[in-house]
Amino acid sequence: MSGSVKTLLGLFGTSNFMVPIVLDDLSEADARKRSRGDSGPSIAWTIGHLMHSRVWVLNSLGVARDNPYEEAFGKGAATDGADYPTLVELHAQWDSLDAELMNALADVEEGTLDMVLEEEEHAEQTKRDQVVFFAWHEGYHMGMIGAMRKAMGYPGPAERIMAKRAEG
Repeated sequence: MSGSVKTLLGLFGTSNFMVPIVLDDLSEADARKRSRGDSGPSIAWTIGHLMHSRVWVLNSLGVARDNPYEEAFGKGAATDGADYPTLVELHAQWDSLDAELMNALADVEEGTLDMVLEEEEHAEQTKRDQVVFFAWHEGYHMGMIGAMRKAMGYPGPAERIMAKRAEG
């Protein structure tokens, strides 16, 4: 496995590490609470949006898969979340998708990542550029989740990690 693939695995692995930290102490209502004065996304929408993106990455890597998150979290703007999966369901779906993505990344060949794109989505030139963009995209949204948590009075991700370490 090449160093660049290991780096990509590490980037997506950081999000995998963070998901339980940002979800496991939330109430269902708070997970669906919209940001920006009730006009922005919620944490639940953001997790769905990231899963939508992960399916997109899988397809880009040649893993043909329908995207069940397209309507609600890809094309669709955030809503009140009444029809979103529960936190338990979101976490289980994340874990399943995580395993699929990590396996696809572990199996990807450098030549596939170096393929030049026919269409640019966000000014990427190669498949590697696309995957890197979506890894960055996850980091951006994980930061937003941390900000939403703090705005609702929850500890931020770093505070949760430090508290868990202090517990031993």
